[in-house]
Amino acid sequence: MARLQARYNKVLQKTAGCAMIISIMAAGWACGRDATMPPPSAVQRHPEDAPPVTSSDKEENRSPVTYQSRGRRDPFRPSRAVIAETPPTVDLALTGIVQGPHSLYAVVESEIPPRMGYIIRENDVVESAKVVKITKDRVVFEVRTKNSEGKLIARYVEKQMSAGRSK
Repeated sequence: MARLQARYNKVLQKTAGCAMIISIMAAGWACGRDATMPPPSAVQRHPEDAPPVTSSDKEENRSPVTYQSRGRRDPFRPSRAVIAETPPTVDLALTGIVQGPHSLYAVVESEIPPRMGYIIRENDVVESAKVVKITKDRVVFEVRTKNSEGKLIARYVEKQMSAGRSK
């Protein structure tokens, strides 16, 4: 079976090679000929023989077309469809708040695995949220997101100490 396949491949290669040589020779022969235009036949009409085109009276009296919106939206502007925007979330749980000599510190824990813990203070950035304010019982985060039009807006998320935790 293998010898038959090898023989078939050799025959196929020789045939492809011959076809390639024949096509190259045909292209060379066609390019070498003198290309002259055949004389026009009697059936063809010349442009000067065609009757002149006249416009009708209706077409001459037409006014230019303009778009009259009359309270409708412009079809060439993006629609103002209200897309339900999901409120920003901060995947952090407030574990505790510690008062230092000069400021307050918050102890937060990530709500998604591997549940990393952080000690943060104001103006720190944790998981793409900036700490804006820390009080005795809550932390305010600033999350920057894009609205439906693509503009960057700042949203605020507040995390409070849960009732079961002691201060």
